[in-house]
Amino acid sequence: MKKINLDDIKLQLENGKTIEEVIAKFDWKEFESLVAEIFRSNGFFVRKNLRFKTGRRYEIDVFAVNGETAFAVDCKEWSRGRHKKSSLKSASSAQEERARQLGRFLRNNPIAKKGLKIGSQKILPLVVTWLQEELQWHNESAIVPVWKLNSFLLQSENSSPTE
Repeated sequence: MKKINLDDIKLQLENGKTIEEVIAKFDWKEFESLVAEIFRSNGFFVRKNLRFKTGRRYEIDVFAVNGETAFAVDCKEWSRGRHKKSSLKSASSAQEERARQLGRFLRNNPIAKKGLKIGSQKILPLVVTWLQEELQWHNESAIVPVWKLNSFLLQSENSSPTE
């Protein structure tokens, strides 16, 4: 797997490539790495592929925490399709459940809590997609295309909810 370099991606975009052309070469692991790198470049502590168990096993693609903000991120690299809206609703509902279960796991596990650098922050569910979707929110989950993730993080910095 090649190292994700945000400067290289920016240069390709500045040279006229579309975001779809730039990311078309990425596989799902690289997509998750790109999302993680965007969080890191915004000062977040990041953990990829966070696995935990609360009765059943769960995995969070990207967990990111910075100050009063914590995100449980599900990376969806789907291309365009007919049933996308219902699939996104299902994915965001599942991500909300994973975020709730992660909060439950951390309440009972001070060692994991310390390792993930999280205090009393509410864990916000987030679905990051390749492309702009018609749906931008579903229940508690934001649905953000990867190319808008940086601006989303900058906006959320000013309105970070806490428990």
